[in-house]
Amino acid sequence: MADPSETTQVAREPGGEDPEVLGAVRSLATQLGGLQEELHALRQETRGLPSENGEQAGWDVGRPVMRESPSWVRSVDSPRSRGLSVPWLLLEIFFLIAVATLAAVAGLDAPVIAGVMIVAFLLVATAEWAAARVAARERAVLYGLSAPPPGLPDDPSWFDATALDVDLDGTSTRLPPPLAD
Repeated sequence: MADPSETTQVAREPGGEDPEVLGAVRSLATQLGGLQEELHALRQETRGLPSENGEQAGWDVGRPVMRESPSWVRSVDSPRSRGLSVPWLLLEIFFLIAVATLAAVAGLDAPVIAGVMIVAFLLVATAEWAAARVAARERAVLYGLSAPPPGLPDDPSWFDATALDVDLDGTSTRLPPPLAD
């Protein structure tokens, strides 16, 4: 390790520098200053960078580019707007609590309160069941699940054209015979 009392001293003698190196350093310093000024000026500008062939860059155009969508996308119906999302579970819980509270405030006996609560619960369950049926019908109409797919014949001979012949007893399975070329 070097002794801290030893320091490196730079001699400032006038004849010790190489004039070529000094000229190159000064030239580089001048070029660096010019590049910094140019960069500062570019950062102050709000327009985009120019392209090589003089055309305006695509991101400078103020209007969005409209692309034609494929025909199958245009043929699909747009989704309908969804209604307001109601927290049904919370409403049902508050309804049951309100029924229990009103029955208790009315001074009903415990068996009568239990009966009222059973009726209120059955009312809530019936409303849930009806809402589920309506939603199932809407999905069936929307996705076409209520009708059988077109093109399937009603007779069971259609199933003879399958790739595997399966014995109805479930005892054997065999491949169809090879096709003659």
